[in-house]
Amino acid sequence: MPVTAAPVAAAPVTAAPECNGFAPLSVAGIIAHTTFSFQPIVDYATGVVYAHEALLRGFQDLGCSSPTDLLDKVHQAGFLPELEPALLDRALECYKKLLTAKGCKLFFNIDGRDLGRNGDPRLRLAEVSEAQGIPPSQICLELSERHHHTHDDITDHALRDLRRQGFLLALDDFGKGSSELRLLHDLGPDYVKIDRFFLTGIDTDARRKLFVTTVTNLAHVLGVRVIAEGVETEREYKACRDAGCDLIQGFYVAHPFEKKKDARLFYDHIRVPTIGSKRREEEGRIRNELMDLPTVSLDSSMAELLDVFLSNQEISIVPVVDGNNEPRGIIHERDLKAYLYAGGSDEADYEAALDLPIRNFVRSCPITDIDSNADMLLVTFASSLNSDGLIITENFRYAGFLAATSLLKLIHEKRLEEAKDQNPLTRLPGNGAITRFIADTAGKRNLDRHYCYIDFDHFKPFNDTYGYRSGDRAIILFSELMQRHISGNGSFAGHVGGDDFFTAFVEGDQTDIAWQLLTLKRAFKSDVESFYDASHREQGYIEANDRFGSLRRFPLLDCSMSIVTVPQGIIVRPDEILDAIASLKRDAKKSDDGLVVTTLGI
Repeated sequence: MPVTAAPVAAAPVTAAPECNGFAPLSVAGIIAHTTFSFQPIVDYATGVVYAHEALLRGFQDLGCSSPTDLLDKVHQAGFLPELEPALLDRALECYKKLLTAKGCKLFFNIDGRDLGRNGDPRLRLAEVSEAQGIPPSQICLELSERHHHTHDDITDHALRDLRRQGFLLALDDFGKGSSELRLLHDLGPDYVKIDRFFLTGIDTDARRKLFVTTVTNLAHVLGVRVIAEGVETEREYKACRDAGCDLIQGFYVAHPFEKKKDARLFYDHIRVPTIGSKRREEEGRIRNELMDLPTVSLDSSMAELLDVFLSNQEISIVPVVDGNNEPRGIIHERDLKAYLYAGGSDEADYEAALDLPIRNFVRSCPITDIDSNADMLLVTFASSLNSDGLIITENFRYAGFLAATSLLKLIHEKRLEEAKDQNPLTRLPGNGAITRFIADTAGKRNLDRHYCYIDFDHFKPFNDTYGYRSGDRAIILFSELMQRHISGNGSFAGHVGGDDFFTAFVEGDQTDIAWQLLTLKRAFKSDVESFYDASHREQGYIEANDRFGSLRRFPLLDCSMSIVTVPQGIIVRPDEILDAIASLKRDAKKSDDGLVVTTLGI
């Protein structure tokens, strides 16, 4: 049932605030002048719209400068608890008019000040959502960082009560204030939204990317999904994707909209490319190891949960999912036993024990998607304490449970396979892996592909002068620098052999990749100077015999690089790429900066 009318009298007219000389505010007056626009929150892996955030509009008509300005004045007047249910009702009314996929969630900002006090009507938000025909499990309440410092035990109890009603919870502006880590620990939210401060320029700021990566890894260990909010550029989008964020929101995806015709089910430019048969094989191995454990819904009764354990006596845990089949945690059999054994022995006590909601027994569990590689699964598992394994999802839906023993088996098999195809000196993928990568990506018509060949300059004179051990040190140095500078989703680094290396990028701009390689080139040239004697460093060359036995001067070690780009829409054969690389290799040696590029198919 709508709640827009009843609370009107609760707002005392004498205390009603004015915004910049406009008429006094009231619940009815605000609802009459406001509406909502919606901004998509999109799944990185598929480009599918996962949710929409409801954004308040029309506050200017009330003479307020922003939604926060409006809420501050309403709070000052004392009717914020009455207004927020009415705003949710209005948001749901607008949201139902959009064309959205089944189960698409709505993120709704809740101010949260004085939450849970004196019969707070916000504790009856489930009545609002159900009256609009949208279950609470489809609504995520966003808590702003602005008032985290006012949270107390009453607030925490109220938030837990809302979660028991089925609402999801997100921490907004994560990282902006000083209390978020404690809230992440205490509340165990379903989502965190990284503050925009850490996303601005994340593609060029290593410290910000480290922060986002660290927060993302921590969140995944706690079973929390991470949203990159306010992403505005393609570079920020890719950096957040590489940092492990699950969902993306911002102008790069889409601007907020109000009209039904502007709603979309997916966005093609937000989709992680899947590359290579090796990656598909790894995903297949993970899928084969999944345990198909029976699940229970958050709304299940205690009796239904006990029936699951009784019917499957070989299991000790049961994953818990919501109405959209998204995992919310696990329940341990031992927790149920401890609870039931603690009660009395008569029938009344047993019946009373069965009335307790199963939400009270849900434990957080590390969650990761099936398209994660085995190494990332291991990092997530190793970071969690006393974990039985990992919940694996596919497009955010429950796919199965990966036990710790199965994960260790996968890692062991992967290590054995990698060892067969690694260069023994650098441990980088060798010729076999390089050939497969080129073959797998050459026909990827929907992607830009950049193949790069790197060859040392003047390596033989250095090797002859300082010995093979120093030559190996130079090769190892370059491999370490390459792994440091060549990173990100869709990148590949390999060692052809000797002083020849290969790297590739799927997606990206040719100019940006050339800049990245030149940065690697400068780093190598600078660092490798330490391998020379002081006299050689000072004069800038060494004297050694050339291949014809003549004594010559050779500059200090450097490298030449060639880039072969295959644009989107072009399909080439692997041998065409290899031929182009071989041709450019000679040109790179003669170029002024040691770098040449070419584009095939145009």
